[in-house]
Amino acid sequence: MDLREKIKFKGDRGILIITIVLSLISVLAVLSSAKSTSVFIHHLFNLALCFVGMFVAYKINYQALSRLALFSLFAAGILLVATLAFGNEERRGIQIGSMEIQTFYFIGFLVIFFIAKFLAVRINNDAEMTLQDVSGLFIVVLMFTGGMALSNMSTAIIFFATSLAIMFLGNVRIKHLLLFCLVAVFFGSIYLFGTNSGRSSTFRHRCHYYITNDNSEGYGDQMIMSKAAIARSGLLPAGPGQGVINKNLPEKDTDYVFTTVTEELGITVSLIILACYLILFIRSIKIAKRSEGPFGMLLAVGIGFWFCCQGLVHIGVNCGLLPATGQTLPFISRGGASLLFAGIATGVLLNISKQEA
Repeated sequence: MDLREKIKFKGDRGILIITIVLSLISVLAVLSSAKSTSVFIHHLFNLALCFVGMFVAYKINYQALSRLALFSLFAAGILLVATLAFGNEERRGIQIGSMEIQTFYFIGFLVIFFIAKFLAVRINNDAEMTLQDVSGLFIVVLMFTGGMALSNMSTAIIFFATSLAIMFLGNVRIKHLLLFCLVAVFFGSIYLFGTNSGRSSTFRHRCHYYITNDNSEGYGDQMIMSKAAIARSGLLPAGPGQGVINKNLPEKDTDYVFTTVTEELGITVSLIILACYLILFIRSIKIAKRSEGPFGMLLAVGIGFWFCCQGLVHIGVNCGLLPATGQTLPFISRGGASLLFAGIATGVLLNISKQEA
């Protein structure tokens, strides 16, 4: 086998192209919004780390890693407890020296990895899901959803929705899923509207502004600026750094990076971004259909669904279609852990496509 054959890329080229396109847009977005050259250089380093993580995950056979599914669940539990007990001020990450690692994306991925393996084993054995099996899965999902919701409501909802999608495809009965949703809504309502713990108060205030447009307490400031910035954008790019409103917008390179891109690079580029996430989800479904077994199928759909859901939530918030959240835009928002997670998860997806039957 010659060198060209060894280095030949065998995964889904469409997904690889999408990640490269989104990363290039990220470079332009952060270049225009970075407060210093060091911030921009650090972002380039994180992007490089993202692609290193993608390459490593692409090379390691996902089926071999499936043996560590139970370990991944324990690791997720330890990470969640450590984040909530010893994490940063917002309890969304762990501080290691001068570096802050956002853990919830990794926690969600590890649990989804476990769920996909758990369901795949029963599908392979033609075993019907017992009430004990279903109850165990529901308890796992509820525990991690609740833990995430204490600090990051939007990520908790995305994790919950992704878990539901995987369980639906994994032959969990619809009546069990509906009962599960009712239980989750019941406890979620108690937490959100009956307590002031965690992020429940912030969630209520943001929903109040979204429904009434009453900004007397300032919870709609970012959304007002975001919608104004998008409204003044043109069809074609004005150019990086040419934005006006986004210069005063908090989190303009993370939670509101779509606004920055739209105001400076135009609506056309924004539509390309939206199309990229939809195509990524469609490609992940095609990979799932051609995968070697149920584990690859469930995991591919879970990864694609997560990315698409996260992207649509971010875009919906920036456009004023959803209440404000702290959700980043995959491959575009500035960040370290979020980019590394995106790279690893995409690498696993490419690995599944490489191992297609």
